[in-house]
Amino acid sequence: MVMRITLHLVRHGRTLWNEERRYLGHEDQGILVEGREQLLPLRDRFFTRHFVRIYCSDLLRCRQTLNVILSDSKMAAIPDGEVLGRIIPGVVYDPRLRELDFGDWEGKTYEDLKSDISYRHWIDNPAEVTPPNGESWEAFRSRIQTFLTGMYLDLKELLHVEEDPDTLVQAEAEAEAEAEAEAEAEAEAEAEAEAEAEAEAEAEAEAEAEAEAMPVSYVLRAQRAELDVLVITHGGVIRQIAAAALPHTEFWETQVSPGEELQLQLTWDGERWLGVRLSD
Repeated sequence: MVMRITLHLVRHGRTLWNEERRYLGHEDQGILVEGREQLLPLRDRFFTRHFVRIYCSDLLRCRQTLNVILSDSKMAAIPDGEVLGRIIPGVVYDPRLRELDFGDWEGKTYEDLKSDISYRHWIDNPAEVTPPNGESWEAFRSRIQTFLTGMYLDLKELLHVEEDPDTLVQAEAEAEAEAEAEAEAEAEAEAEAEAEAEAEAEAEAEAEAEAEAMPVSYVLRAQRAELDVLVITHGGVIRQIAAAALPHTEFWETQVSPGEELQLQLTWDGERWLGVRLSD
């Protein structure tokens, strides 16, 4: 079965080093108060949306961002006095979603580094130069690709393997059987069609009763609704995902500011995710 999702890629809220235009990779820095306020439009947008899965970089600025945009929502309200950045049960915190490790360039600005020949070469061709004591471009690209493949396997298991026989799998089988029955009913006599309609009504009533006991994500899948997946991560990671999934898209073409979202509609083609940009 083809899997299609709407991927909501959110860059973490603004940090001090973002304000100062310093390279911020694996340094575990929190978001500014102003950064939290900038996230409120996202919180309002996500208030009624249900995500079948939420993935988040394990770094503090992303954990804090997630807590802000899910606060006062039906997904995970934050109790008064709770520490911002706390771990939310059910969320997948994944270190593969970290920003590129800038090594010795961490915390430096362009002005600090512009006279460094290796830095200038890295700007021109990051695939050929690695920051001192940092992460190579291929290692960065590879771990994001590994995450994307892992995301597919995780969603496949979540939506299929973990289901009881009388929930999602049964609901999909019933939907296919009903479609076939409707096609046959069109060619049958009026009396037979009426009998089919009655049987279908009973089946729908049973399915509706089962759906009330099913988790929301499974109900959505059984009804063939759009699958929404949320990823809280970093600017470089969002660029890597866009470059991997969007045809003819280069890394530097994608621009997402701190606290903003990029939506992609992705389809798994059997080997990788491919899709289109929905919004930015």
